[in-house]
Amino acid sequence: MKACPGLDPGWAAGRAGKRRSKVRFWANWRFLGLAYCIKLRSNFGPKANCLQRESSMRVVTSDLREAIAAVSSVYCPHDVKVLESNRGIDAVLEALPGSRQRIVSLRYSAPVKIDAGQFENLLLFMTCADGSAKATQARSAVQWQKGQTLPLSPNLPSRLMFDRRFWQNSIRLDKAFVEDFCSRLLNRPIDHPIRFELTPFSQPLELAWQQAVKTIQFVQSIDLVQSSATLQRLEEFLAALILESHPHNYSELLRNERTSAEPRIVREAERLMQSAGPNISIGEVAKELRVSLRSLELGFRDARNMTPTQVHRQFRLQSARQALLDPTESTTVTSVAMTFGFAHLARFSQYYQSMFNEAPSHTLRRSKGTSLL
Repeated sequence: MKACPGLDPGWAAGRAGKRRSKVRFWANWRFLGLAYCIKLRSNFGPKANCLQRESSMRVVTSDLREAIAAVSSVYCPHDVKVLESNRGIDAVLEALPGSRQRIVSLRYSAPVKIDAGQFENLLLFMTCADGSAKATQARSAVQWQKGQTLPLSPNLPSRLMFDRRFWQNSIRLDKAFVEDFCSRLLNRPIDHPIRFELTPFSQPLELAWQQAVKTIQFVQSIDLVQSSATLQRLEEFLAALILESHPHNYSELLRNERTSAEPRIVREAERLMQSAGPNISIGEVAKELRVSLRSLELGFRDARNMTPTQVHRQFRLQSARQALLDPTESTTVTSVAMTFGFAHLARFSQYYQSMFNEAPSHTLRRSKGTSLL
């Protein structure tokens, strides 16, 4: 069955006399837009509900055509064949839109075989939360199971097979951003698209990846306005994590980068970090100074015995402390942490405690108490 019926009004009308599945759909119009909501009504039939709730999307359906349309709207057009069943399928799709690190959960009630075509511009990291699955991209094939994450590279012939228990939690990263980040690591344009080895993550990478995903889920779930610095830092962290820890077609070039930035460059980088504040990333610092990220890191290790990230973190902590020492009525530890690019609150407290010998909450409580005198 082919995906994406689109906005054809005859499609929904043709289904009027058929049994309609129970479909529930929640979307935040701020992210998806009214036009997208109308398209989903067209795809899923008149009974699909569009309500303004949290910044999430949830579709539950027992109709295969509706399931394919929903999944295609998040991933890419594809065909699905249900195996070992002639009675239809139950599908549950949940997605958190609103950033380029899009987290998606998907499960079917029956084993399925998926032809994803060329996996157009889709850079996907699929974690198996339960069951097992098989994947084929170009000439490579692999099977992965519960607790493992598999990278799927874009623009390759791709086929997937999920068993009955398979349940995925996936993250889609922006392909152009990851490739640009790789070129900044190398300080030169890359000649070919990124191709990750079709094999599950190593155990250390898996642990780091799952912790990063939890942090992203937290940032996307809180009501606080999300800081662009926080989201960009998370995106750069994920890109650096996979580029430096999982094999791909530029891994050897990255390993061979051994040129250390001069002390002059290190000092200029520090001035740039301080003047630009928390919104600048280490990647942007390297780009501004026309050195590779790896070269900048080696230069900081030689000159400061620290990484650029650690130095920038100290500057951000100093700014956060100043905000806590001079608070407004609405100042909270969470708002300050997010403003200065700290998405993980527990880790922010640990860094702050280590640097200033007191918890950020104590600084804020003391400052607010003093301001009332």
